[in-house]
Amino acid sequence: MEDLLSRLTEEQTALEHKLEKLIAFNLSDKVNDVDSVQRDILLIQEKAMSTYNECLKIRISRLQ
Repeated sequence: MEDLLSRLTEEQTALEHKLEKLIAFNLSDKVNDVDSVQRDILLIQEKAMSTYNECLKIRISRLQ
């Protein structure tokens, strides 16, 4: 179980870092340089990553 907990924690940390970057981009003026369809997809991606992040957090908490 220790190995699983370690892998999940590492995965969640990396995902959270990527998610923070995506959120910052989606809130920045740079997002206006992307066409509207891509912006919509980025918002969908942000929500999916956020949901996945929450799932990982719950899994980790149940193993501790």
